Amino acid sequence: MHCLKSIITVITLFVTGTCYATHLEGVWELESGEYRDHKGKLVAYSELNLKAIKIINQQHFSFVTLSGETFWGSGTGTFEDTGTQYIETPIFTSYQAPKGQQYVFDYELEGDYWRTSRWEDAVRVEYEVWRKKQ
Repeated sequence: MHCLKSIITVITLFVTGTCYATHLEGVWELESGEYRDHKGKLVAYSELNLKAIKIINQQHFSFVTLSGETFWGSGTGTFEDTGTQYIETPIFTSYQAPKGQQYVFDYELEGDYWRTSRWEDAVRVEYEVWRKKQ
């Protein structure tokens, strides 16, 4: 009987640990942002007329970005949500991402707005504002 209880406990922990809904789950539309280019120059997304949609489910993300009406980039993979950091691990991308590369974003969630920032060597290299679509 003790063994059966242990098995049920393990199964319950597995199911609840892998099938929970994250507060980031849904469809997000890019509102604004900026990034540092390869020369270190800060570039506003508005200068490039960037728009994007990101879809997040329990364990995966996917996004497509356009510059005006022209394809800019896309990616899909898995993610972790620590409550203060959103960590993407791309599986497929339209750009060169080293296998196993992770992108770590600090984030704040306020109502339907999700603000993310990514840092490298104490320099912010990316900042984005997303709005949840209803």
